[in-house]
Amino acid sequence: MKKIIFFLLLLPFFINAQQLDETFLESLPEDIRDDLLEKSMEDTESITENYRSSLYSSKLEQAEELINLKTRLEADLQELERRLATDDELSVSYDLQLFGSDFFRTFQTSFMPINEPNPDSSYTLDTGDILNIQLIGQLDFIDIFPVNRDGSINIPEIGMLSVAGLTLDEASSLIKSKVNSALIGTDAYVNLDQIRDVNILVSGNAENPGIYTLTGNSNILHALTSAGGVSDYGSYREINLVRNGKIEETLDIYDLLINGNYDLKKRLRSGDVIFVEPRKNVITIDGAIKRPAKYEITDEEFLNDVINYSNGLKQTADLQNIYLERILDGTLKSIPIQNISQFDSIKPIEGDLIYVREYSYRNATITGAVLKPGKYTMAAGETIDDLIIKAGGFTENAYPFGAVYENNDAKLINKKAKDLLYDEFLDNIIALSQLNIGQNFDLTPILTLTEEIKNAKPSGRIVIDLMEEDSDNSVRIREGDNLIVPERTNSVFVFGEVSSEGAVGFTPNKGVDYFVEKSGGYKRFADNESIYILHPNGETQRYSKSRNLFANQPRDLQMYPGSVIFVPRKIDNSATRRLATQAYVSILGNIGVALASLSALDND
Repeated sequence: MKKIIFFLLLLPFFINAQQLDETFLESLPEDIRDDLLEKSMEDTESITENYRSSLYSSKLEQAEELINLKTRLEADLQELERRLATDDELSVSYDLQLFGSDFFRTFQTSFMPINEPNPDSSYTLDTGDILNIQLIGQLDFIDIFPVNRDGSINIPEIGMLSVAGLTLDEASSLIKSKVNSALIGTDAYVNLDQIRDVNILVSGNAENPGIYTLTGNSNILHALTSAGGVSDYGSYREINLVRNGKIEETLDIYDLLINGNYDLKKRLRSGDVIFVEPRKNVITIDGAIKRPAKYEITDEEFLNDVINYSNGLKQTADLQNIYLERILDGTLKSIPIQNISQFDSIKPIEGDLIYVREYSYRNATITGAVLKPGKYTMAAGETIDDLIIKAGGFTENAYPFGAVYENNDAKLINKKAKDLLYDEFLDNIIALSQLNIGQNFDLTPILTLTEEIKNAKPSGRIVIDLMEEDSDNSVRIREGDNLIVPERTNSVFVFGEVSSEGAVGFTPNKGVDYFVEKSGGYKRFADNESIYILHPNGETQRYSKSRNLFANQPRDLQMYPGSVIFVPRKIDNSATRRLATQAYVSILGNIGVALASLSALDND
């Protein structure tokens, strides 16, 4: 609520920001002035639009919207920090489709059987089929003969022959035999003139269940295609042909798609039922897989079967990084699969995710005081320690405590933080000008800081300690990482509001004040209550000369060879002073990286 009130109070200042004092603007550095004017216009447009919309919504809602503009950037920053602090997460493609689900959508209607006159010889005759029979010899004629209700045909001079239930080939042999017996020297030629129609029922979990009229040359697949295929709840693994209450045949779409098996022997008869069973266990397999997808599996199948359905693992699959994610007792568990030999023994269950990581390589650079500096190719999972080993270890003059480790993700974080900080400083300058403080308030330190933040190159330094023998340098190397190992220095570096900036010879057991005095002492406007120290390993500390400002502060901070002391200029405005803390840390970070880089270059 305090934030909301604050924004409401500042609304008039933002609205009037476009009328910034010209004299004040002329006093600013050109680049800051341009950014300030641009921001002022953007803020004015935003606030003006919000003001118009306030006719229809409350001021409270408008203020909350303003807050949200900033929190979105902060959320981005937090997300980057989370990524840096955690290991690579499973990059699952959540839009994966169920394997086989597009089969019926792309199925060509031309595949459907037609009333063709010449099906294959295995076609089984039944009532409604019409035969074309030609006799040549003692008796010459050609005619058609429908199969009657009793399953027979009546041929002149031959009589009644029962053909229902016979294949076309069997019926042809029977007719020829009877003709040769009754009419010596007469040949018979038998063809199918017309195929019967059949009425079948498609039920269960089909897309469009119902009764369909097909030809007698149809099978389960034809019937299911006529019904639009399998519904979102139906099984692709168990589609049954039921005849007289018994399952005559089962269609497994995966067997067709994966193995190419299309051996459906049973042709449909009137009264047949095609029943689509409910969908069984669905699991997901993703990552370094040739065909990532969701797969329906039966109760009898193992993980190896699923791997085969997916066309197997990619050549780049990291066999040491395969995970099974499974819900156990209401909690998602990640179970590493130690060896591919386990594929034959793991039985997946509904909802499982199998993720195979890609075996990837990362390029990392190490420079400075190592035996073999340069760029190295690192395998996924390799650490800083591995990089140092590849580089042959440290030289005799190496200063591991001052090593700088830079990471691209950390650089993105610092870039976001720098942009936010710069934006905050611009807001602060606008607020001070609108409050008419600029006439009697020295803006020099604020403008200096703003300029330095704008021009600062974000570093991606991560604090590590390579000096301790038992330190755990297990940070995993990522693409573009850079490790700088400087040579040992015998100096402490002092910058800021001191008489003589630069290096001071290191003396053991001496504190901040000693090295500041060696630099000529504090300048008139030095803020000796907020001195910042960057230690060689990247850690930052704040120091107050009064020693009473912080209860836990020692009488003087311990200094190390390569430590950096930064004495800022005094800032009277409390709001800007809080911002300055972030700015000083950023400035110190840049100085530390620069010093280490120079040391590394000197060593090369």
